[in-house]
This record gives sequence, structure tokens and C-alpha cells, in this order.
Amino acid sequence: MRLSVIVPCYNESDSVNEFYEQITKELKKKKITYEIIFVDDGSKDDTEEKIETIVQNDKNVKMISFSKNFGKEAAMLAGLENSNGDYVSIMDADMQHSPVTLMEMYDKLIDNPDYDVICAYKAKRSDDKPLKRVLTSLFYRVNNKISDAKLLPGASDFRIFKCCVKDAIISLKEKNRFLKGIFSWIGFNTIYIPYQPEKRLYGTSKWSILKLIKYSLSGMISFSTFPLKAIFIAGTLVFIVGVINFILMGNLSYRTIILFVSIIMMSIGLISLYVSRIYNNTLERPNYIIKKKIGYNDKEVKK
Repeated sequence: MRLSVIVPCYNESDSVNEFYEQITKELKKKKITYEIIFVDDGSKDDTEEKIETIVQNDKNVKMISFSKNFGKEAAMLAGLENSNGDYVSIMDADMQHSPVTLMEMYDKLIDNPDYDVICAYKAKRSDDKPLKRVLTSLFYRVNNKISDAKLLPGASDFRIFKCCVKDAIISLKEKNRFLKGIFSWIGFNTIYIPYQPEKRLYGTSKWSILKLIKYSLSGMISFSTFPLKAIFIAGTLVFIVGVINFILMGNLSYRTIILFVSIIMMSIGLISLYVSRIYNNTLERPNYIIKKKIGYNDKEVKK
């Protein structure tokens, strides 16, 4: 198998058929063996039914259907664990990741044997709302200051990479996964190319500000213990100020007490995030549960 295309889907009923038509058109031009793996992440609409119809009419298409919504990270992992290509790519089904661009990325990877990954990054964010642009910029700045996994601003999940990269990703058994950070952490030679997402034809983004903040916090915590160290340093400094205040004035000022209590509350909240990750890992629950798989034969079923 030459190329595996992994397509996470959540409520993509309006776009999945058009995506399939465009991606197969470009893949057939290349005259390579390929598989398209749609991962239905517990969609509430008829996305699953539409994908199932596609699979029944095309032997190159496969479907993995989850028992409920486990999130995009779980969907990408399921696709990786059940792919068979020498090269693997990840694309969104909302038509913002162009199949034409994918083929350009494929050619670039083939023509540069020393490289292992081609990653597309969003060159401009002019279509994002101002608040989202500010928060996104802040996330990349903070993450790259404190984290071991450095991220290129605008880097997306839209990538194509060699099978050895896929194997490295799968080998990591952590439950709270942040694939962008994982790609950075595992290394390998990477080429970054700019791209401009296509206009969304149907619906709106499923990423609310709250979800983006939660996702960003998860990413930073996954690859850095700096927040814990920072809280310790801040607490120590406030304690020293309090001691000096007490020695000089005989009591603690109201402001010092409020600051000290605030840092204690922040510390408890931050530590709880790390503890929750430890707890989740001790439960040893799977990242996802598969309800059904279509298009696979017995030898291809891996999980």
C-alpha cells in the first residue's frame, strides 16, 4: 500500500461526499495504490451512513466508527493504528484541506528522501476572529517558551509522513494526546510548507474559544512542568515578602495576605490538572472504543 489518507469526521454529512469525490480524483491521477480511512467520531447526523455507502461502492475506502464522540485526537490515533500505507496523511473532511495540496506534499516528500514529514502551516489567519487570533498567537508564544515541544505558529494536523513516523507516534502510550506536540517531540526531519485553507463550504468550525483554551492548556501541560516550577517560585517570593513585612511592621498587610491566598488557589488548580492526568492514566481506559469497522479484512484489523 503506497498511501493511507486518514480523515477524522464529526458531523460532516454536508461535505463528506464532495470530499470523497475530490480526493479520489486526485489520488487516481497519481496512479498509486491508496486507502482512505474515514474515522467517524460519534457523529450525531448521518455522516456514518454516508461513509458506509461510500465504502460499499469503493474497495479503497474504509470506515472506523466510534461508539461515541472521543475527540479528534482519538480519531487520528485510530486511523494511524489501522493504516497500512508506506506513507500516511491526515486531512479534515470539511474541504479546507485541499486534495491538490496533498498531492503536492506527497510529491515533495517523495522527491526529498532525506525528509520524513511534510507539514502544512497556515500562513495567514486573517479569516479568524480577532480574539481567536490573539489567543492563538499567545498560545504559540507561551508554549515555545516553556515546552520541550516547539511548535511552528499555524502548524496544522494536515501532514504527510513516512510509516516510521507513524510507528513512533503509535509507540507512545499516553492517554491525553496532543499530536502537534508529539510530532515535535519525536523528532524526524520535517519540511514546513505554507498553505491557505480553502473556504468552508458547509457549517462552521467546531472549535469554540472554550475548546481552544482547553486544548491549548492540555498541549502545554503535556510537554512541560514549567507551570509547576513557576508556581513554586511565585509562592516562595510571596512568602519572603510576607516574612519581611512581618519583621518590619509586626504584621502582614492585607494585600500580602490576598496575594498569598491567590497563589495558593492557583497552585491547587494547576496541580489538579497534572493530578487528573495521572489519574486518567492509572485507569488504563482506551483512547477510543470502536463500534464497527467496514472495508477491512481479518488480516488488517489491528485493534
